[in-house]
Amino acid sequence: MRNRILAGLGAATLATVGLAAPANAVTDETADVYIVHAFPGATVDINIASGTITLDDVGPGVAAGPGLASPNVGIDALGDLAPGDYNVVITNTADDSELFNDDLSLEAGVSYTVVAHPTEPAGDFTVSVFENQLTTSEVGNGLITVRHTANVGAVSVFSDGTELAGPLSNGDEGVLDVAAATYPNVYAGPDADTPAIELGDVTLPAGTNILVHAFGPDGEDFSAVVFTIGGLTTPDGVPAGSAGLVDEGAGAGFGWAAGGAALLLMVLVAAGILVRRQTVSAQR
Repeated sequence: MRNRILAGLGAATLATVGLAAPANAVTDETADVYIVHAFPGATVDINIASGTITLDDVGPGVAAGPGLASPNVGIDALGDLAPGDYNVVITNTADDSELFNDDLSLEAGVSYTVVAHPTEPAGDFTVSVFENQLTTSEVGNGLITVRHTANVGAVSVFSDGTELAGPLSNGDEGVLDVAAATYPNVYAGPDADTPAIELGDVTLPAGTNILVHAFGPDGEDFSAVVFTIGGLTTPDGVPAGSAGLVDEGAGAGFGWAAGGAALLLMVLVAAGILVRRQTVSAQR
């Protein structure tokens, strides 16, 4: 299959492939929700809590949530939500046919992403609910969250041929808790020699979670829906981000072009990698 190659996720180019949210809006008393439409070929209407929150004419490849400036659907109503059960109904805009109808249970202090995507291999419409990690293991780290939401078999995530996470099956996620730096030539595919989604060089700032949702196939192409959440903390509640730490990480020992895959692997092992498959799926 032909790949859709995306621009690198550097700070200057992030807007070309995804959306940047401000510091996370969740509190000890409230939850927040991000919505990702990763089902190709269908424009949908989303009704939450009997019309309390509505998102109309949401096209494929769109992310919506607190602080996301996505056209027509970047609504702050998805932040500061009271805990409880919220009925979610998704209909096809073209013919009003119901694609999904189920309850979403929100807990206080948790950030969620609700992803509409195809199953594998049937390609049916389904919805998976993920919890967004908002803490890193230590100051100076960030997170790269990769979610397999495409109609394709198991894939792994690689950087210059070195496996970072996987294999991930449809509905799985992998979370990398790593030092802030630039990771070269990041891609996903069934093996190191078969890239299906290419993200280029990924620049990860400290205290930031870059969330990547596999999308496709759209015709013959695969791509990704990407957004970021900032303002992460450490387990002690200390802010994980610092401009100084990001600068130091980029210039002191993270010379990826010179070090190659072996150095990358050593850094990842030293930083510690958290890979999880914690997905709650709701499917009709």
